[in-house]
Amino acid sequence: MALVSLLNLLPAAQAFLVSLQHQDVAGRTSWIGWANYAAALGRGDPFGPSLAHTIQYTAGSVAGAYLVGLALALLLSADVRCRALLRALFLVPWVIPDVATTMLWKWLYGDQFGILNTLLLRARLIGEPIQFLADPDLAMASVIAVQVWKLYPIMFVTLLAALGNVPPELYEAARLDGAGRARLFWHVTLPLIRPASVVISLLGAIWTFQSFDIVYLLTGGGPADATRVLSTLIYDKAFYATDRGYASAAATLMLAVLMALTVLYLLAYRRDRES
Repeated sequence: MALVSLLNLLPAAQAFLVSLQHQDVAGRTSWIGWANYAAALGRGDPFGPSLAHTIQYTAGSVAGAYLVGLALALLLSADVRCRALLRALFLVPWVIPDVATTMLWKWLYGDQFGILNTLLLRARLIGEPIQFLADPDLAMASVIAVQVWKLYPIMFVTLLAALGNVPPELYEAARLDGAGRARLFWHVTLPLIRPASVVISLLGAIWTFQSFDIVYLLTGGGPADATRVLSTLIYDKAFYATDRGYASAAATLMLAVLMALTVLYLLAYRRDRES
């Protein structure tokens, strides 16, 4: 615990000190107090739009991954053939490294040789290739789809375990009362898997909110800043604009949001354990 605290608390404290400074290219520093925070939270600064994009990216990815994971968990909770094989196949996206994932999806999204455009063109559903990653109106949805594909396995495993803990007697009693499949799902299944759903959704939100590599490798924050999230903004400000004070301030604000999500996660986890 001491080693983990040192590796996490010391860099965070150092970043907070840098956020109160102005550092130029030559390495000269000067204390400017809360000016970097005021600049980040000021009107017209890219921090606000980047935060909105981050929330959009996080909400879309977690919601999509939850729905896909729940659908697959419901499928495998029934008596289906090759259940063990399907469970292993559904977990494949989780174990693939993020860099390999982005390279795979960049190939799928390609406008000239991409699989998706090739299939759509052959089916005559489109007249010309779709610019999935170059169109500002489609870039965020395309990036969210990749994160959903990456995130749904952990949702699937958690929800499948939660479904396995639902007592079969409750389903039998509900059927005797005349409940159909829809009512069984809404009034029996969902309430009993709600604690696990809240916990895994908050955990997925924490992971996605600070995600960097998938967004950066797919779009770099473009086109026209349509997919610029907080992590890519901080990277650009620190290493391209060499404004380390502003980047540290933005990272500290991002850490505050992550700490709030972590507190919610811990409260939900404690409530789940107590129930």
